Amino acid sequence: MSTPLIWIVIPIGFAGLLALLHNKPRLSSILTCIFTLGLVVLAFIFPKDLAFVLPDQRIEIPSNLVILNRTLQITGGSLTMVALLYAITLLWNLGNSVFKVSIWFNALSLVITALWVTVLSVIPFLYAALLIELIALLSVPLLSPRGKKTDQGLLRYIVFETLALALILLTGWMLSGISAVPAASPLLVRASIMLLFGFALWIGAFPFHSWIPMISQSSAPWAVSFLLAIMQTALSVFLLTFLDQYAWLRNLPQVYTSLRWLGVIMITFGGLAATLQLNLARHFGYLIIMETGYSLLAISLAPQGGLPYLAMLLLPRVLSYFLWGWALSGIRQLQPEASFEQGSLSGLYHTFPLLSMSILVSMLSLLGFPLLPLFPQKQMLWLLASQNAPETIPFIIIGGLGMLVAILRLFSLFIRNESNNISPTPQKEPAKLVVPIILVLILMLTIATAPQAILPSIMEILAPFTHLSMP
Repeated sequence: MSTPLIWIVIPIGFAGLLALLHNKPRLSSILTCIFTLGLVVLAFIFPKDLAFVLPDQRIEIPSNLVILNRTLQITGGSLTMVALLYAITLLWNLGNSVFKVSIWFNALSLVITALWVTVLSVIPFLYAALLIELIALLSVPLLSPRGKKTDQGLLRYIVFETLALALILLTGWMLSGISAVPAASPLLVRASIMLLFGFALWIGAFPFHSWIPMISQSSAPWAVSFLLAIMQTALSVFLLTFLDQYAWLRNLPQVYTSLRWLGVIMITFGGLAATLQLNLARHFGYLIIMETGYSLLAISLAPQGGLPYLAMLLLPRVLSYFLWGWALSGIRQLQPEASFEQGSLSGLYHTFPLLSMSILVSMLSLLGFPLLPLFPQKQMLWLLASQNAPETIPFIIIGGLGMLVAILRLFSLFIRNESNNISPTPQKEPAKLVVPIILVLILMLTIATAPQAILPSIMEILAPFTHLSMP
């Protein structure tokens, strides 16, 4: 028994059993939720030294597992991140039993999560690129179910992920030259450019972002919110693996500057593009782009102490994504013929008051609005950026104001009472949609008012990165 066996191999095997139960979606959902809950609890209670002390003996759980001459390593310091990834899967599988996105959602979501854990634990990192490509291919049935025409955004997603695979593999080949000629500075710069370029393709950085709002519009909101939430969370931490493992990369002065400006461009672009959107579902894509920019900004401020705020962004951000995906999926379930185009949003509040307000609360939370859970972290990032890179602040303000304008425009549409709204009469929001929203809002309020009760434990995500500067 080893930690990779518990959190990688066994979940993939269990997903195979779930695939056999695809014709029994309720049973499959219940089993998935129980199993993922067990993995989350186990990750939290597991001792950090991976040793259980009994009265007469000491049992140590190995942290390594060798498969095909490649090592998978999950240390005690990595278990917090593992718990967060499986918690995301647990939350979205609870919703799948309500929205019934796909009969394969339970099995595929579990496999995708196990593969993201593998990405963060495989040694050498080169093979993570192959796993990310496999994740992209496994996402296709969720984003484009059988019988539905394949969207252009999905094709772009596959193409960009495949190009990133080629770039990362090429970087791995170049790294062998670096180890042989450590003083070859042109080779160092070339390798870092290829590495960051491949990573930019992975995360959908500007100008390779077009697939994100496209699949947000064309695919089921529940599937899109899950895939993008877990992808963004895992890749934000995966970039830290590069910086922590390769001293030549983090010591290049251009690296942090490049990450900072890439993040600022994404924040600015995401906010401004949101003001031009006429489709509510596409707003989620630009929120993802903007939040990815904040992750890059926090990583670029690592020498000044930005990494703790990156870690503390992850959980509140996931809850906001959950709230957004739940609200949009609930509206689509209650009104299957409803369109998310701007012309059909008038009076949405009068039809679905709680669902429509949940959309606005999730957007305001991601914007960093005061009294919401993401405000303290983003306030500190703004402060760090103003102290260490004041030239970026005007662009961050422009992006934030752009997103605020988009939110205010949606609010005015929601409360407007016109004859062309989604439904002429108010509809009852069933308890199965209302109760999870209330519980998530309470949790978000708890994080906002008492962050010391929850967020410090999330800081353990940074434990494996011992070489990064965290003053």
